[in-house]
Amino acid sequence: MATILIVDDDPNTRLLVRTVLGHAGHAALEARTGAEAVAVAAAQSPDLILLDLSMPSMSGPEFVRALRADPHTRTTAVALYTATPMNPALRDFMEMYGIESAIPKPSEPLELIAAVEAALRR
Repeated sequence: MATILIVDDDPNTRLLVRTVLGHAGHAALEARTGAEAVAVAAAQSPDLILLDLSMPSMSGPEFVRALRADPHTRTTAVALYTATPMNPALRDFMEMYGIESAIPKPSEPLELIAAVEAALRR
C-alpha cells in the first residue's frame, strides 16, 4: 500500500481518484491548492503526488518548484494528472523537474490504477 497525495482544486475529481485508489489498496491524502499540497507533502511524506497542472493561486508548475526547493520533499515522486495535452513545453517541464509520467484526465479507473502503479515503481 502506498500513500498518494491528490492535488486538484475540483472536489469531484479528488473524490473519484480517492475512491479508485482506495479500491486498489492505497491510502489517499488530498489538497485543494498548491500551497496546501506543499504543507501536506512536507508533513506526510507521500510516496507519490498526483498533480493537476491548472489550479488557482498556485499553479502546478509553481507547486513543483516549491516541492523541489524543499530538501524534505525534493525527491518525492510526482505524476501529472491533467487534461493538458502533451506538448513540447510540457515535456520540457517534466524533464526539468524529474516528472516521469503524465496521466490523462479523465482516465478509466483501471487505466488510472495502472498508471499510478507504474509511477510508484519508478
